[in-house]
Amino acid sequence: MKQPPAPLRLGRYPTPVFRADALSGASAELWVKNDGVSAEPYGGNKVRKLELVLADAARRGARRLVTTGAGGSHHVLATAIYARTVGIPVVAVLCPQPWTEHAEATLRASLAAGVEPRVVGSMAAVPWGVATVLRRGDYFIPAGGSSALGTLGYARAVRELADQIRDGALPEPDVIVAPLGSGGTVAGILAGVVREGLRSRVVGVSVAVSARLSRAVALTLARSATRLDRGDAGLVRLARALEVDGRHLGDGYGHATAEGDAATRAAEAIGLRLDPTYTAKTFARALEEVRAPQSQRHSVLYWHTLSAAPLGPLLENAREAVPAELESLLPHP
Repeated sequence: MKQPPAPLRLGRYPTPVFRADALSGASAELWVKNDGVSAEPYGGNKVRKLELVLADAARRGARRLVTTGAGGSHHVLATAIYARTVGIPVVAVLCPQPWTEHAEATLRASLAAGVEPRVVGSMAAVPWGVATVLRRGDYFIPAGGSSALGTLGYARAVRELADQIRDGALPEPDVIVAPLGSGGTVAGILAGVVREGLRSRVVGVSVAVSARLSRAVALTLARSATRLDRGDAGLVRLARALEVDGRHLGDGYGHATAEGDAATRAAEAIGLRLDPTYTAKTFARALEEVRAPQSQRHSVLYWHTLSAAPLGPLLENAREAVPAELESLLPHP
């Protein structure tokens, strides 16, 4: 790709920032960058990625979009919704995750939005599933939209954040905390922080795989995004700004943790709804940052990634239950 495509206009920017006074501590302020309200009818962190990815797919004349995710994937739902803007159908290779009411609703909404599901038995089987689905004219979107191009969407989001800092909407964060699953969001934030010259430490909370693998994925994507945009930022500079926390993974992807449940209750005080897979675990780490003793007062920015748009309207034409042939995607405990 010689240069990134002009992005589609899917979101509403800048997304708001606010200080969470009820959860700030004696030595730290908690701030929130709320990408949950990035778009309608579905927001969250996938929108910024899809603006570039879908524009590229349309430019290349893609006949189908092929992507992957777990049964209750937010990315798959967002892709199905916004692929309509370019008129390209979506096939999704899906693997199981633990059942939650939210995951089931998301899967039902994805099916109602027109996703053609292909089921595999595990995350490890996803590459095989993709290989059996892909055909000439398809455009492949990695899980989470976390390609170099999708990552660039979040690098550009940090320019937006830097403008808000310069305008006095918030102080320059000492720490930025975000969920680290497929990698593109944290990688983009990391690339943007280095590009914009911010002093912030980027903390990615690993929610899918080990911290070591998550770190390698994030650094690779961040470097690819900088190469795609304005030149190579270099692994050393990127690595210095990144911390990956694997302590909140718990029993694995999609499994709730006690700390995440407590964080979910705490978030209600500032009007945020969390999910157990990504945001609850991430917010738990953000609260740890706020509560940790510090020699001087500092600021913590939690980058919220879960869509705030209600799923109800997206379920109006959905089946009342997940079809029997897809029940294996959301096994009950």
